[in-house]
Amino acid sequence: MMQLRRLVVVGALVALGVVGCKREESKGGGAGGSGKGALVGGMGTLLAAGQAADLRVTPDGQFVTYLLEAKKPRLDGVPPQMVLGELYFVPVAGGAPRKVGEGVTNVPGGQLISKDSRYLLFLNGYNPASQSGALQVVSLTEPSADPVRLGEAVTYMLPSPDGKLLAFVEGGVLKLGALPAGPFRDVGGEVSTVQFTPDSKLLLFKRKLAAAGGLAAVAVDKPEAPRKLGDYVGDYEVAPDGQRVAWQARSEAERGMYDLFIADLADLKPRKVSTGTKSFDFSPDGKWLARTENGKPEVLGDLYVGPGDGSPGRKVGERVEEFAFSPDSQALGFLEKYDPSARAGLMSVVQLPDGETRRVGDRVPNFTWGADGRYVAFLSRFLKPIYSVDLMLYPLGAEKAEKVHAGVFGYGFTPGNSEVIFRANCIREGRACDFKALPLPKAQPEPATWVQGIFSYKLSGDGQRVLVTYARMDSDTYDVGVYNPKTQARKTLDQRVQIPAYFAGPGDSHVVYLVAQGAKPGVYIAPANP
Repeated sequence: MMQLRRLVVVGALVALGVVGCKREESKGGGAGGSGKGALVGGMGTLLAAGQAADLRVTPDGQFVTYLLEAKKPRLDGVPPQMVLGELYFVPVAGGAPRKVGEGVTNVPGGQLISKDSRYLLFLNGYNPASQSGALQVVSLTEPSADPVRLGEAVTYMLPSPDGKLLAFVEGGVLKLGALPAGPFRDVGGEVSTVQFTPDSKLLLFKRKLAAAGGLAAVAVDKPEAPRKLGDYVGDYEVAPDGQRVAWQARSEAERGMYDLFIADLADLKPRKVSTGTKSFDFSPDGKWLARTENGKPEVLGDLYVGPGDGSPGRKVGERVEEFAFSPDSQALGFLEKYDPSARAGLMSVVQLPDGETRRVGDRVPNFTWGADGRYVAFLSRFLKPIYSVDLMLYPLGAEKAEKVHAGVFGYGFTPGNSEVIFRANCIREGRACDFKALPLPKAQPEPATWVQGIFSYKLSGDGQRVLVTYARMDSDTYDVGVYNPKTQARKTLDQRVQIPAYFAGPGDSHVVYLVAQGAKPGVYIAPANP
């Protein structure tokens, strides 16, 4: 409702223009991930030197950002992971790192990159006590551009989806203007959060509880007064098709609950949809609106789904806690008769518009849809003959789900649903697992083991390579490698790195990661080819 991607061998160094020094190969104490015949590390080239933290990659994979000399603030009560440091960025293709900020935090909202990867926004001199800082923006595509200071005591910022506008809250006042330097106009006071519509033409914002928690909307290209939609608002969401906005408002009929309202963005006239609504969501195409109804503080509501305009829907599930539309908007999956103490329910699926609900799993804590909506994967807790958390797969329209594997920790799908992938046979408290895959449609009785002993994995955008990490036993560091499922080739890129590691570069051609130990700490890059 309302979760850096992407070291190069000598030939690639010339093509990318990367200038750096290659790491010496580490020896001994590995986590057992390299295997017989595999190259053991040493593939990384130094991209930026120093004790770095909080590595991030721009959406286009062309730049990385990181903090140097990051330290925990001297303030009691701050999150244990919070640090403040000097903010740098460097092109993945190589070049001199640029320092652009000081006292920048790693907490959510302290740094943002526009969706077009053009601008880096950050709160300079972040104050953990007030959770605010001086908002600055720098162009990543202009090497000589200096950061532009946009505001003081800023607590919230959000670039528009098209990367042309910026909304931020300074001293409680919402400001709106064009990137990178404005001008910015005042929109409203006592603002906590904001959201642009998908077309970047309308801005919605929620006020603080001291201002009745109101929700309002304003056109970005018209200097007119905001239109108020409601008070004491909880969650709010804009439909993916940009036609409507739905929100929760404190219920007058059921104390401690919310009612659901909706408005067309064309006229912003609110109308009530349901009572006792804890959760709601639009389908990816905006055609459907699912919500729980008639819930009470101690009782979960029933799940209804209907047209995206908020008109009456039909009941499809009882006492529902979690639900999600398929990516193609043709079905809805949910956990009904949910037990909050066990954090599990019955896995149920209904095809839209008028299919019957099918219950396909029991004692299910979570589930996920495949990319094209043809499959649902979920975990199910089996009690006999021994307790086991097993991975199940339900093809949409089938009579029942099939077991994929017992004892699974983490699962998902490759792009295009060519395989369902998962970690199993884990040891060391889940720090070393077999990485397995079952081709889809199911063409073999047992999943294939792709890699053994991994800690984590990431897929390249095309699904043709897998970035894996191995937890070492001699230190709190990891080895990082790549695997090609088609050729079954595997290579360990480097040892004793910090996680997470990311794909980067054109077509996820490289891997970037941090090294904190040894004589040459810093940001490293390696080719993502096994």
